[in-house]
Amino acid sequence: MFGRLGVAVRSAVQRIGGGSVVTQKDIDKTLREIRIAMLEADVSLSVIKTFLQKIQDQALGQNVMKSLRPDHLISKIVYDEMLSLVHNDPVQWTQNSSILIMGLQGSGKTTLCGKLAYMFKNQKFSTLLVSLDPYRPAAQTQLSVIANSIGVDVLPSLKGEDVYATARRALIKKSSYDYIIFDTAGRLHVDQELMQELIGLQALIQAKENLLVCDSLMGQSITDVAKSFSQLSLNGVALSKLDANHKSGIILSLKSLLNLPIKALGTGEKPQDFMQWDAKRVISRILDQGDITELVQKTTQLLSQENHAQQLARLQKGIFTLDDLVIQMNAMQKMGGLSSILKLIPGMGGILESLQGKDVSFKKEKAILSSMTPKERKDPRILDASRKKRIAKGSGTTVQDINQLLTRFMEMKKIFGKFPK
Repeated sequence: MFGRLGVAVRSAVQRIGGGSVVTQKDIDKTLREIRIAMLEADVSLSVIKTFLQKIQDQALGQNVMKSLRPDHLISKIVYDEMLSLVHNDPVQWTQNSSILIMGLQGSGKTTLCGKLAYMFKNQKFSTLLVSLDPYRPAAQTQLSVIANSIGVDVLPSLKGEDVYATARRALIKKSSYDYIIFDTAGRLHVDQELMQELIGLQALIQAKENLLVCDSLMGQSITDVAKSFSQLSLNGVALSKLDANHKSGIILSLKSLLNLPIKALGTGEKPQDFMQWDAKRVISRILDQGDITELVQKTTQLLSQENHAQQLARLQKGIFTLDDLVIQMNAMQKMGGLSSILKLIPGMGGILESLQGKDVSFKKEKAILSSMTPKERKDPRILDASRKKRIAKGSGTTVQDINQLLTRFMEMKKIFGKFPK
């Protein structure tokens, strides 16, 4: 979601000369490239000006330590200043409380409710989802479908009941749940009727969290949307659809423009495509410093303790077959593919760029492995020229493709053969 901005900023910093002092020429060229990258990413002009001035003030004339290259020095300054743009206190959700979700129609409110509930469920908290949208066709049904798919409770809707009666019915159940999440109605534009309803619901529900959900694809016009909700008491902002937005610079502008903290990011369509706001993780992702926290989370969610234990036991015995390779490929696919994994590992930006437009879904490899017999996958040493020709024909590949796969497999097997016992 930060691809273009991150690549441009990293490239600008890496092109700094290797002298012992950072010169004005170094700074001017670097800041010019960063300015263009941030403008293209839809960062607010006022934010850009302040940001670049702070970098120049800190970097110009600084002596570079023997252990630190000029580009590393500038990278550190850029990181610190980006962090200051978006830093806010860690997000903490008050247990045994209500969360009121607001926003325009189509902003992703209902989807965000499901993602929050999914996060709380994984943290072993009970959640009740409540639809306060009797106006949009199928809004209540959509929330019920989401609730059922993630295994959390949803308040049944009653025909003809107004939103205030529904909210009161949900609040009666407050002692039975750690969180109650209210999904409110939206409009294509803010009108007085909508605003009065939300004001009334805020007074009734007394939610600890009042979140405004904004579609990140709106860019800087998000500020106009937020101002239209100014009559309400808002605790923070949740940005949706960041996976579809290559102009993600609004993240760097939002706190300055709205004076509201970002609390959550929607990064995809699935319930797990959700990131609770963490400024350090976000800036690290932008500057190709990875996100090991998310990598660990994805891996943990993917592998059950039982499967992990079985795989570990096999590796400790030095067992790694082509069937195990299939399992590894499937695991990568479930984690979002090779690109999804690489972007979470520090320093992989260059490799990611080289993969743009290329097939990294393992389709060819899977086709080859599927065309092998169980005996061949268990012991690839029996793969002679005749067998390889049969496999190539069955998988629509070449013998050379098969040899390349086997070479990579043997390299992996050597690595796993050194796995600690």
